[in-house]
Amino acid sequence: MAFDDDDDLKVVAQPASAAEGEGHTAIEDAQDDEMPDFKLFASMFAKKKSVAKNIRKGEKDFESHGTRAQENTLESSRQAMEDVLSFTRVHRKDVWTRGWYFPEWLSEESVGSEQHMQLLEGRVVIMEHERGGWQKDIGQVMPGKRDRPGAGRLWLLPEEALWLVERGTLDLWWPSRDLEELLPPMKSEAIERDRVGFGPDDYDVGLPMSLEAAYATLIGEENEPGKISLPKYQTYTHLKRAGFHVLRASPTTPLRDDAPSTFATLQQWLISLVSWENAPRPQPYGPLVTPGLYRAYRPIYERLAILPRHKPPAIPPADHVPQDPFRVVFHVWKSGGLPFTKSNPGPPDFRVAVAEADGSFLPTLTEVEALLESTPYDPPVKEAWRGPGRMYQRLRHGHRNVVVAVVDRGLVNFMRFGEGITMTIASPYFSL
Repeated sequence: MAFDDDDDLKVVAQPASAAEGEGHTAIEDAQDDEMPDFKLFASMFAKKKSVAKNIRKGEKDFESHGTRAQENTLESSRQAMEDVLSFTRVHRKDVWTRGWYFPEWLSEESVGSEQHMQLLEGRVVIMEHERGGWQKDIGQVMPGKRDRPGAGRLWLLPEEALWLVERGTLDLWWPSRDLEELLPPMKSEAIERDRVGFGPDDYDVGLPMSLEAAYATLIGEENEPGKISLPKYQTYTHLKRAGFHVLRASPTTPLRDDAPSTFATLQQWLISLVSWENAPRPQPYGPLVTPGLYRAYRPIYERLAILPRHKPPAIPPADHVPQDPFRVVFHVWKSGGLPFTKSNPGPPDFRVAVAEADGSFLPTLTEVEALLESTPYDPPVKEAWRGPGRMYQRLRHGHRNVVVAVVDRGLVNFMRFGEGITMTIASPYFSL
């Protein structure tokens, strides 16, 4: 097993040209370990500047000097952080958007077809109106005729809705009336524009949720309907804050080979008749190479070959099914390249599984094999990877690869597992 310091998940801050070839290994930024300077952010309050600006990073003293100057600097930083965290965030009227929580409304009868239901499965929040560029990778419009309730409107997954609530984009409401009354069918765009609707102060039709209420409503146990587990949500927000496009992976199962071909079975049988009886078998005890007289190296190497050579199959067998938590949850795309669209996003740059450090262990070889074989066959055949100088890129990519996000009490780290010709490689990531 080989390890390397892979940091592909930091490519988002680089231009598209730096994300190829050897650019993956040259992006590590020493500023990632620096602390944010809250004093600079707090100065925006006094100057009445926008609070949407990023917090710059400053330097941190790792040892106490025992001086009053250092204590005053630390205390001013603490006070600045307290002022920033206590700031009340409000929704502006020109960008105010509201979503209604309807966890059990979507069904095959309300949607109209099984195919559309698979597209909208797990979505629990319907948007009353949408504003902003966040829609390019968030939400799914319910297809169908506009004379049906909910059709033509954007529906959100739990992680998408909670992410928008956290960043102050969405005002999430608990409804007190039916969907047909709150959001009547959009028979035409003109009627929808002329519809008066309910305002932000009409509390007789519903109540706005606080961030704590949104967490309690949308965060739940693993595989709980209409909710998402906290480790998966922390992984989702970690990737979104880094600038990636993240979509939930489809639960569809890739094509598998249920039965081997007759030719392959016959070939294996013939080879077994010739070589099985004469092939050296490992002893249950003692040395691998028994003492004796050897006139060639081949018998020695045959006794050392305990594990057979692994060749990744294009169509994996049907008996390998990924199990929680080692199954793909999110598909992730880098930003800065071609324009991203939800309808045709293209193959993802990363396929991410989520495991909790407290509730799981290092995956076994069987679990890793099932996880890798749940992804499409993708051998390293790019033209840019040819030649002896690109062996590292080919080895890191493998014939299949999956990124496992390990969540340890809110801290998200990533590890890539790749399937090669003779081995499985795990390369650790560092947190962003």
